[in-house]
Order: sequence, then C-alpha cells, then structure tokens
Amino acid sequence: MSTESTDPVEPPATVAPAPEDAETDESPKNNNWLKFVIVGVLAVVLVGGGVWALTALNSTKVGDCVSASPKDVDKPDGEWNISSKGCGDAAATHKVAKVLKSAEDPCPDEGIYEQMKSGSDFMCLMPNLAEGNCYTSSDDGAFKKEACTTESPVKIVKKVNGLPQEGTACPEGSSELRFTEPAEVYCMGVHGDS
Repeated sequence: MSTESTDPVEPPATVAPAPEDAETDESPKNNNWLKFVIVGVLAVVLVGGGVWALTALNSTKVGDCVSASPKDVDKPDGEWNISSKGCGDAAATHKVAKVLKSAEDPCPDEGIYEQMKSGSDFMCLMPNLAEGNCYTSSDDGAFKKEACTTESPVKIVKKVNGLPQEGTACPEGSSELRFTEPAEVYCMGVHGDS
C-alpha cells in the first residue's frame, strides 16, 4: 500500500505586498484639509495678535511716562508729539495724569497740568518728577532733568504720596508742588538743601 495521497497538494499561500500607491489615512490627499485648517488658524492668530499689539501698545494710560512736546511750539494748544518712555528715562518729561473723553473736559485744578491732544486722544500731563533729581524749565514749559549743580534752579527734596494738609509735608525752606490726580506732593528746594 502506498502512503501517498492522491489529493492534490496546494502550494503554501503567499501574501502579496501592498501596492505603494495605495491610499492610507496619512496620505497627502486626506491631509490637505488639515493643512488648510492649520494655516487658517495661524493667520487668524497672527492678525488678531497684531491688531491687539497696535492698540494696546500705542495707547497711553494714567501713570505712563512720556516724552511730550508741541508739534508747533507757537501753538501749544494744538497737536503734540507723544512717545512712551520709562519713567527713569531723561527724555520722559511728563506723566499721564488723566485721560479725557473730549477737549472740553478739564484737567484737575491743583497742580501744573498740560492739557494736550495727540491723535484722537486728549489727556492731562503733569511733570515727571522724582525725589533727589534736579530740574530746569525749558522753553516749552516742561521740566527737564539735569545734573545737580550749585546752579540748578530746582531740586525735588521729597515726594509724598497722598495730599496731607497744606504746609505739613515738606521740610522747612522748601515749597510744595501739589497735584490732585494722582494725589502727590513734591517738595522743591534749591540744590544744596536737603
């Protein structure tokens, strides 16, 4: 007897490799919409961020220090050149005391304020003064910081936050320069006084 089977023998099954052109979920055709969405979101973020930066960084607010001077010295009630500065910068001649809604709104009564217009903004500026610094008055009326010498006309010998009773805040021999907004008193003396 023979042990051989008469059944035909099938060759082992082979798996055909997948064609390289077959589309998968990661194919470029299926990812085009994703690229479009990413580019669109980035464009919205960049444009929105740019608009925010232009409006937020160019607007001045109360307490900001600025370099300010009239565009035309002969017309101090006209348009002014304003640029933001750090309060310690020698070019920072003024501080924004109050932002006005219109040109008809008044600056505070007590203090030395310049009501000015820059673009569509109206504001009240006060001198940017600091204790221990010396100042001279320039042609445009601004206090200009200078090195303290025996020739210095004004030295801020003391700064007081708030508005204490008049005549009680400053050392003897100095005079008070009072502001209601923000509430501050600067004691002015001549260099050499302390």
